Amino acid sequence: MIRILKIGIMMLVLVAASCLARKPGEPSVSPRVMAERIISEHGGSLPISVLTPEDGDFARFVVDYYQLDSAEVLDGAICYADGAEAFEVAVLAFSDEAAAKKSMHALSSYKDSRAQVFDGYAPAQAALVRDGIVDGCGRYVALLICPSAQDARTLFRNCFLPEPGGNSAHAQQTVSGYDAKAVLAAWKSGDRSSLDSKNRRILDGAVDAISRIVRDDMSDAEKERAVHDWMTDWATFDSSVFGRNAEIRKDSDTPFGFFVEKRAMCHGYSSTFQLFMDMLDIECLTVFGLPGGNGMRHSWNQVRLDGEWYCVDVAWDDPIGGRPTHQFFNVTSRILRNSGIHRWDESSVPEARGTKHAAR
Repeated sequence: MIRILKIGIMMLVLVAASCLARKPGEPSVSPRVMAERIISEHGGSLPISVLTPEDGDFARFVVDYYQLDSAEVLDGAICYADGAEAFEVAVLAFSDEAAAKKSMHALSSYKDSRAQVFDGYAPAQAALVRDGIVDGCGRYVALLICPSAQDARTLFRNCFLPEPGGNSAHAQQTVSGYDAKAVLAAWKSGDRSSLDSKNRRILDGAVDAISRIVRDDMSDAEKERAVHDWMTDWATFDSSVFGRNAEIRKDSDTPFGFFVEKRAMCHGYSSTFQLFMDMLDIECLTVFGLPGGNGMRHSWNQVRLDGEWYCVDVAWDDPIGGRPTHQFFNVTSRILRNSGIHRWDESSVPEARGTKHAAR
């Protein structure tokens, strides 16, 4: 949808009005808080040891195990389970982006050698290590050896987004109170008592839509297409994003704007699609793009069907003033690259190569 700017709307103020106002590089919380958020979601009941620069063993881990230059590591948190458990989460802040990039190679080598420790003796733990991820954002790097490492990477990257009520202009304009975790928990448990009125209306909207468009005999691919088509029919893109004063309607970047106000910007579409997929137990990621040819940031989704990843940009399939399409439904990463505006940190998400479930 944002592609209409190619026609001639080229305003620098759109950068401030885009889906993500903060340039990736500096997080809103400390490395320890980042690590603790990941542990709370993926640590289970394991006893976890936590090392920070104040602990003597922190430098030993950095130098002896990770093979890094301790002088380049300015802050961090290293969290690990002992014994026959491979669980390990480390978030490190480096002196600059060059040092961070260099460290990713060292940490990948460490991950490979760590997997070999468990080979033969504990194959499930070896697999956990091999499925782990080394991810970077600016001068920050995360080592994620834990269940659902892809979800852990999303938690890590979300720390670089504006916090609700934060200092950026965009954050102040879009304090929404949307709690995806609480909405999903209420859906799974059937207990809505902990939801405030806004999140309850989001859940109501999603439940109503699912009851109308999803059948038990559908495949995941059929459910995903039904969601996509319902979304492009239900809401319209919030054109306030193109305003010269860069004021965006409140809730436009959340499912509340999508379900209740029937208007959303790109992140309103992608976060709603993400919620639907989570409710339907279909593996899905939200991809946060870098400024493209029109100077804007953008977000879309990737979905995994029958073991293959596909890209889905619901917002761009719902063009202003036009009819809904399937142009960006279940396409490959290569197709998005060729769109001219989709740009993203390609090391942060899997390459989408699936073609079986593309639109016909």
